[in-house]
Amino acid sequence: MVIEGWQVNNFFTVFILVTILAFQKRGTRVKTGRMYTYMIICTMVLVIADTFARIGENRGGSFIIMAFLGNLAMFLADPLIVLFSVIYIDCWMDEKNRKPRKIFKVIFQIFASLNLALVLIDQIFGMKWFFYFERTVYYRGRFFLVRAVLLALFILLVTIYLMIFRKNVLDDYRRTLYVLPVFALIGTVMQVFYNGLNATYSAGSLACLILFISFQSNDVNIDNLTGVLNRRGFDIRLEQLINSATSGEGDFCAVILNIENFKKINDDFGHEEGDGAIMVFADMLVDAFGEDCKIGRIDGVKFCVLTEKTSEPEIKEGIRIVGNSLNTVRRKCGWDESVTVSSIYECYDPKLNMNAAEYRNHLDGLMTAKKNENKEKSVTGES
Repeated sequence: MVIEGWQVNNFFTVFILVTILAFQKRGTRVKTGRMYTYMIICTMVLVIADTFARIGENRGGSFIIMAFLGNLAMFLADPLIVLFSVIYIDCWMDEKNRKPRKIFKVIFQIFASLNLALVLIDQIFGMKWFFYFERTVYYRGRFFLVRAVLLALFILLVTIYLMIFRKNVLDDYRRTLYVLPVFALIGTVMQVFYNGLNATYSAGSLACLILFISFQSNDVNIDNLTGVLNRRGFDIRLEQLINSATSGEGDFCAVILNIENFKKINDDFGHEEGDGAIMVFADMLVDAFGEDCKIGRIDGVKFCVLTEKTSEPEIKEGIRIVGNSLNTVRRKCGWDESVTVSSIYECYDPKLNMNAAEYRNHLDGLMTAKKNENKEKSVTGES
């Protein structure tokens, strides 16, 4: 049995991607981690689709359906990797220039949607635009190279996007992020001229591996236990939002949420159960306030949510959802009834003229004042 180059290439590409997924930490609960995971999964699906396509083309006969489905999946999903890359890169940027950056993302979304529609039309009506089969033989359609060049141009556009807005990228990540579009562009160009080896996905997986080694698996701004921002990462994001609000580019609200009487969980069930409770609580915050908010674990069981939602009913609804979720988990796990959620929230006022550390201390002061107020009410019997 002869083992061909593409078989070795696809095997090791999938092996690398599966290994990365296996070691991917809880950072997937942060938007950067989730988008990174989407890129990995999408690339893996495309490599498997490529494998199916090649097996079907080589064996022919009844296996031709594998070739068709594999090629269809690749042509439909190729632009998704580009789109995920743009969103992933955007996750590492600050809050400035959001409007022009949004225009770029809309362009990529249009390209992905238009590609989806044209590929389906091509196959449903037999237009022979991108690929087709005749007597179990695969042929490139008359617009194959046009689409390939457009895909390469859009990958190049990702590089241009990163260069234009490079000052918006956090300093810790700026240089490493370039491997994503540059490697993908090199792989795509190689793929156009050499069809026997799927260089596009191999280059993409290598870029993902570099990102994983560089900071995705060891991000100094991520809390190791929960996968949300640690205090350092939280202060960076808070400073960005304060600067954005001060310059009139966008308002935000800060919501402090704390697990009250958390010590009862550790005392009754042990520290492992306590760690699990903190992890679950972080998940509740992401689910309640949405993936676009910034969540930081700022002290033990105290978390802060930074959200662009400034409507009081929306903020209260998020707090209510977290409280209900904790009540459900508390009953299920048998935790003491005194384990509850306390919270305060405030929409940032630029007139405060505070930096991140000062504003965080200001929020802590509001939380302490509320606790003291509640204690006084409990002593006097007020409701």
